[in-house]
Amino acid sequence: MGEMLTDKEFQKLSLSFRKVASRFLKCSFQAYHENLERFLLFIEESPTINEFIQENNVKEFNMEKILEEQGFQTQFQLPIRESDEIAFIYQMLNYISKNNLDIVGISYGYGGSKKIQSHVEGFNNHVVQLLVDHIVTYLGEMKIDMGLDRKSGTHFTFNRDFKGQFNHAEDNGQVSAHQTYNYTKIEGFKEIAEKFVVALNKGEDIPDEDKAETIEFLEAAVQEVESEKPKKAIIKTAMEKIRGINELASAGTNLFTLGGQLVSFLDGFVA
Repeated sequence: MGEMLTDKEFQKLSLSFRKVASRFLKCSFQAYHENLERFLLFIEESPTINEFIQENNVKEFNMEKILEEQGFQTQFQLPIRESDEIAFIYQMLNYISKNNLDIVGISYGYGGSKKIQSHVEGFNNHVVQLLVDHIVTYLGEMKIDMGLDRKSGTHFTFNRDFKGQFNHAEDNGQVSAHQTYNYTKIEGFKEIAEKFVVALNKGEDIPDEDKAETIEFLEAAVQEVESEKPKKAIIKTAMEKIRGINELASAGTNLFTLGGQLVSFLDGFVA
């Protein structure tokens, strides 16, 4: 592994990749090449992800021949071996991008309706999504290997005798007192967040990808609201993800109500 990342750097990389990948997977066919280029550029400029791709991008495929011989309304036969599948999809996307190929013709074997967008979405779901999943899995395994899945070594001990004061010690270092009058509100927010995640995981009609992305951004938002200088960009993205879930959830459900409460609380940090 060539690039050593801190916990925060890793989390930023993971969140940024999910955001770019999600935008690409859900884009319209008119904006396909723009989002494809953005996706490939992100991989190229990220040493961690690019190293993973290149380690698997060993077998070379004749994409010109594969695409020329691809029958109308047929799907691609993807390699069985994981590393070959990664190489195949990555090389195909690069070939499509560099040669500015019409994605409509390439994706016509996917999708179950006459709408062009459905075929492009089908191609993304059956082909591109696999590459995204491989990268996300790699990042998750890397997080475990680096020990970043463990809780931080920072500990907080609250002093109940003085409203809002808590002692902060890191790695058995010196203790310093801080003032916070938002402790009760933040603890309440964290409880709501936990209930929201439980309800979200029970949602059978919500795609697993949307669940994973929302939970990851929500976890990042929790860390930000606890920090001295919360990053508005992360909090705003978390709010967007939660609103997206609420659009899929039925009004009046526990999930919908909890989502609304989370957004309302987070809004106070970006107003």
